Amino acid sequence: MNHEISTIMTTELVTLSPEDKVSDARDIFRNNNFHHLPITENGILVGVVTTFDLLRIQKPAHEVADIPLKEVMTTKLAVLNPSDKIGAASIVLLQNRFHSVPVVDDQRTLVGMLTTFDLLKYQYETAYPGDNFPFS
Repeated sequence: MNHEISTIMTTELVTLSPEDKVSDARDIFRNNNFHHLPITENGILVGVVTTFDLLRIQKPAHEVADIPLKEVMTTKLAVLNPSDKIGAASIVLLQNRFHSVPVVDDQRTLVGMLTTFDLLKYQYETAYPGDNFPFS
């Protein structure tokens, strides 16, 4: 668990901007297999929207469709650096009961997301080297 998280983090990310709408996030969540969307401005992480954030609104979809994400996104974020170790990152997720944490460089440019899936996949591949289980 002393490898850098850059070796296991998800790097192919879908992002939105603070001006995008709740309906944009809902469409992405509906059509993909993830529950966290980084919100960026010019590549800089400014927030995250989760499926839970959208559920918390507790209004019909048509009433919130045009609300900008900046009004519902979380802006106080825990973040990791690509050089952080997997073990230390695991502690951050476990202690806070997070399912993902954005990974940013020193300029706060988003470079990845570390998810519980990434950690489980790493553990599986460590325990069963050479197994060709099809992860996706």
